[in-house]
Amino acid sequence: MAKAIDFEKAWRQAYKKTDYSLIEPLLHKKYLSFDHRMGMEVDYQTEKSLIDTVSPLITMGPWKLLYENDDVYVFVVFSKHNDNPTRYITTMVTGHLEDGRLTRHEIVREVLDYDPSEGQDWNWEDYQ
Repeated sequence: MAKAIDFEKAWRQAYKKTDYSLIEPLLHKKYLSFDHRMGMEVDYQTEKSLIDTVSPLITMGPWKLLYENDDVYVFVVFSKHNDNPTRYITTMVTGHLEDGRLTRHEIVREVLDYDPSEGQDWNWEDYQ
């Protein structure tokens, strides 16, 4: 059975390299993702297109695991959007699992008015 760390590694590879080879075996055939900020539910193929579009524009920072059991995982993820000016976003990601496979992602994003790496033991260069 996949653990939250397996999903983190797979999603990071998808966003950083647009390589979906790790995430695809972890997805249930009925997988859907819902982004609450955008009010949009998408299937896996649409999500891949969105990742392909945004991945060159962001640096995905650390993932902090808040909770995990056999049915769900919850992460907080920080990201840096290379806009002008630079934007920082925190994302709450909840993954719902069935038979160890991801059936649903629920995502809530919030734009931050500060750099979340300041005063921490990590920096953005560690994640580029």
